Amino acid sequence: MKFRGVMTDAIAMKDFMNVAVAVSKLAKECVMRITKRKVYFIISEEDAGPRRPLVWCELPVNFYFSEYILEGVNEDYNEIYLSFATGMLSRSLSTLKQNPKSLKVKLTNKQTPCLTLEIELISGEGIQNRQCVHDIPVETISRKHWKDYEEPHFNDFHVTLQMPHLKPIKNIVERMKNISNALTVSATKDGRLTLAIQETTVNMSAHFPDLSVESFAGNIHGFTKTVTDEDNLEIVSATIDIKKFLMFITGMHINNNCTTICSIVQEKMVKLFLEQPGSLSLQCFLTQLII
Repeated sequence: MKFRGVMTDAIAMKDFMNVAVAVSKLAKECVMRITKRKVYFIISEEDAGPRRPLVWCELPVNFYFSEYILEGVNEDYNEIYLSFATGMLSRSLSTLKQNPKSLKVKLTNKQTPCLTLEIELISGEGIQNRQCVHDIPVETISRKHWKDYEEPHFNDFHVTLQMPHLKPIKNIVERMKNISNALTVSATKDGRLTLAIQETTVNMSAHFPDLSVESFAGNIHGFTKTVTDEDNLEIVSATIDIKKFLMFITGMHINNNCTTICSIVQEKMVKLFLEQPGSLSLQCFLTQLII
């Protein structure tokens, strides 16, 4: 197997660093899937049993890399799967906060397999450029386990709508987290998103009206809940782990050009989809919390 990629564009290097930082906030370990057209970061749920996807992030090769060489397992399976600690990647890429000229990412063998980062930094006038090298130990995943990291497909969402800016949501949910472990996410067909917690001593909710609705199929039970006396609208909702929701909101401040979409399966799942056109797409799957 062989992998080598070179980045020379300042925006691409900064975005790659921001993605690595965001992924490190979502999990301690992740899998990097390397293909001809895209590089993926895949995070699975930490609970026991069959692997379930938590995060699926896609980075197009043509945006990030000016040079790109990949030789996978064989011609039929021209891919590489690597498992590593996300914190090591984010800390290594923090060197890019200086004045980088290029970033080389390659798979090496230094007693153990490593993802080696070679970062060339521009020095002052008359001073030779500096080079920083970081070796991140990785575990190569054999092909028989690739099926554990297949792209998730869910097509039975009962509502999909565009979310408002994430910063005010983050501020609200941080306060809610101090009161409850469970967050109920609800949406109506007229574009009202509601985030609510309910405890024996306190109920709290935040409402975001007039959002753009991409689709609405109603909830699986086909019943209607009363929102107010004057407003009788069908609602789709799911109750999820508030900490995981907040981890996504906190980690995903990548770029102001990003749009975030929320999709809900009644009493089963909330999917958060963030996209930065041309450079990034990220899905976060938050399953119904069992209380």
